[in-house]
Amino acid sequence: MIRVRNTASLGLAAAFAAVLAAASPAAAGSIGPNQYFAGDVNGHASSPAPIGMGCFGPVTPGESGHPLAGQYAEVVPLPAATTKADVGYTGSTASAVSISLIVTNGTIVRVIPLGTVADYGTKVPIPTTLTLPCYGSAEAVFAPTPSGVGARNATLTVDFVGQP
Repeated sequence: MIRVRNTASLGLAAAFAAVLAAASPAAAGSIGPNQYFAGDVNGHASSPAPIGMGCFGPVTPGESGHPLAGQYAEVVPLPAATTKADVGYTGSTASAVSISLIVTNGTIVRVIPLGTVADYGTKVPIPTTLTLPCYGSAEAVFAPTPSGVGARNATLTVDFVGQP
């Protein structure tokens, strides 16, 4: 009798895992034409999304450091049309989305490509080799590619957060 309960419990656990997998963004499918999407950084799809920086102790203005390991950016699908300015639209031809960070320091603008994804839920690592401000803000841009009629970038403000 105990064996039957354990088998039933395993069956329920497997069924529950299958439901979760079907509901996850990774199971959302491929990026294609005429789809709405949002950008996500470290599990945050709304601004500001934090990027943890390896800047320890007292930090002076203008100091830079490296992102902590294990951070990422991804593209998540949206179910319906929206006119929000920070939401993207793939337009008539896109089959992927390119992800970049735009870091501005005075008149200097750096565009840092992170990667291109063809599937929703694909996590693009934020390299620990990048040199970024210890504190401040930047913009993550999620650009449909190839760009076509009606295509619109998704944007997300990110905050660089040094460690105490």
